[in-house]
Amino acid sequence: MNGKIIIKYRTDNCISQSELAERVGVSKSTLSRWENDKSEPRGDEYRRLREVIGDEYFREDIEDEPITTESTIGEMSNRVNDILYEVTKIESKQDSFEKQKMKSDLFHKRLRTVVVIVTCIIILLIVVITWLWLVNFGFGGKYVEGSARLYDTSVSDDN
Repeated sequence: MNGKIIIKYRTDNCISQSELAERVGVSKSTLSRWENDKSEPRGDEYRRLREVIGDEYFREDIEDEPITTESTIGEMSNRVNDILYEVTKIESKQDSFEKQKMKSDLFHKRLRTVVVIVTCIIILLIVVITWLWLVNFGFGGKYVEGSARLYDTSVSDDN
């Protein structure tokens, strides 16, 4: 929306900012910001402004002032700065997401390593305990003479 449309309507119809603002249902300062292209009407405000002004003003190309190179460059510079700011925000979010993903991947790798080590220790304990059982008792479950004794199984010699 071009603020010149609002100004042209007001001057053509000899209406003050206050009067037009009241008709549209906004404050005078809001209307002033629209006229100076510092903000734009949105939603219901735009619809009410269009109803008050009329479509014929929105169809006209209003060019009271010639466009200067300085104003064009300044406007383009502001737009480029806005775009760069948005790109920087997006890159920052992307970097944050990638760092979070890297941390998550590292955590899962460490967790897998711990699970493998604990599993190996458990298997090793089972093998050692089984070997000691077999050395002491054999496959029949009875004590084998001459085996490595881990505990005293001898019967007391009271005879």
